[in-house]
Amino acid sequence: MHKLFNLEYYLFPVINSRVFSSINILEKGIDQMSVIRNTIKTFHPAYFAMVMSTGIISIASSLLGFHGIAYALFYINILAYAAVLSLQALRLRMFWSNLYSDLLNPKLSLVFFTTVAGTNVLGAQFVTVVNQPEVAKIFWYFGIFLWTVVSLSTFSILFIKCDQRIEVVLHGGWLIATVGTQSVAVLGGLLAPKYGDASSFVMFSSFAWWMIGSFLYMILITLIIYRLVFFKVSPDALVPPYWINMGALAITTLAGSILCINIPKINGPYADFLGFTKGFTLFFWSFGTWWIPFLIIIGIWKYIYNRTPFKYSPLYWGMVFPLGMYTACTVRLSQAIQIPFIAHISQYFIYAAYIAWCFIFIAMMHSIIKAIVAKEAPAAKPEKVVHPQMTSVSKG
Repeated sequence: MHKLFNLEYYLFPVINSRVFSSINILEKGIDQMSVIRNTIKTFHPAYFAMVMSTGIISIASSLLGFHGIAYALFYINILAYAAVLSLQALRLRMFWSNLYSDLLNPKLSLVFFTTVAGTNVLGAQFVTVVNQPEVAKIFWYFGIFLWTVVSLSTFSILFIKCDQRIEVVLHGGWLIATVGTQSVAVLGGLLAPKYGDASSFVMFSSFAWWMIGSFLYMILITLIIYRLVFFKVSPDALVPPYWINMGALAITTLAGSILCINIPKINGPYADFLGFTKGFTLFFWSFGTWWIPFLIIIGIWKYIYNRTPFKYSPLYWGMVFPLGMYTACTVRLSQAIQIPFIAHISQYFIYAAYIAWCFIFIAMMHSIIKAIVAKEAPAAKPEKVVHPQMTSVSKG
C-alpha cells in the first residue's frame, strides 16, 4: 500500500531516465561541436589543392570531349570550393593565431598559394566548361586580390623571418608559389578577348604574371634540385610535394599555350611575342615531361623499396593536380604550336588523372568518416605530414 501511493516510486525512474537521456544528447552535441571546432582549428590550407585538382580534371575532360564528367566535376568543385573557403574563413576569424603560425612556418607558408590557384582554376571552369565569362571575371578579381595578399605576406615573412637552413625547410611544395601565380595568367589569358577595349591591358597583365611565375620556377627548382642532390631526404618527405615539380611546369605550359592561342584575337604588339612564347612554352612542357619518370621512380623507392605505408593527407591532392594539368596543357600546347599528334598523350593520361582523383577522394572520405567515428578532427598530424623529417647531413 505504501508503494501504491508513493509517487516518487513511479516518477523517479521516469524522470531519472529522461534526465540521463538529455545529458547524453547534450554530451553528444558538445562532442560534435568539439569536433567541428577542432576541424576548423587544424584545417590545412592544402585542401584548396582538391579544388585545383577537381577543376583542372574537369577542364581536361571538357577539352577531350568527356562533357558529362566535366559537368559533374564542375558542380562538385563548386561545393568543394564553398566548403573549403568557408572553413578557411572561419579559421581566420576564430583561430587567427594558428593560421598566423602557419604563415610564419617556412615549410608551410607558400602552401597558401593553393587558395589563389583554387580560385582561378574554378574561374577557368566557368569559361571552359560552362561558358560563363562574366562569372569567371569575378573569380579572377578575387584571385588577383588573394595573389597580392598571399605573395606579399609569405615572401616578406620568408625574407625577414626565415633563419633555418635550406635542407631543413625547402621542399617541392614551395613551387605552389609558381602554380598560384600562373593560375592568374591562365584565367587572365582566357578572359582577355572578353574585355573589349581593355583586352590589350588584360593580355599584358597575363604576360606579366606568366613571366613572374616562370622566374619563380627557375629560381625555386634550382634550389630544390640542389637540396635533392646534396642532402639526404627521408622517404616521408618525398612524393606528394615533389609532384608539384611537374605540376608547376604543366600550368606554366598551359598559361603560355593560352596566351599563344589568344594573341591573334587581341589588337596590339603581341604578335611579336608569339615566336618567343611558343618556344618557351614548348621548353617548359619538355622539362615537365622529363620529370614524370623520375617522380615515378621516387614513388617506387618510397612505397615499395622502403615500404612506407600510405596515410591520407591533403597534400596528396598535390599529386592529382599535376596529372590533370599535364593532360590539359598538352591538349592546349598541341593547339598553340599546331602539332596535333602530341594531343594523343592526353587521351591516355586523362585516365591516370581519373584513377588518382578517385583514389584520393575515397581516401579523404574514409579519413573523414574515421575521424568522426573516433570523435576527432579529420586533419592529419601536421608534424608528420607537413614537416617531414629531413636530415641535414650531407650525402656521402
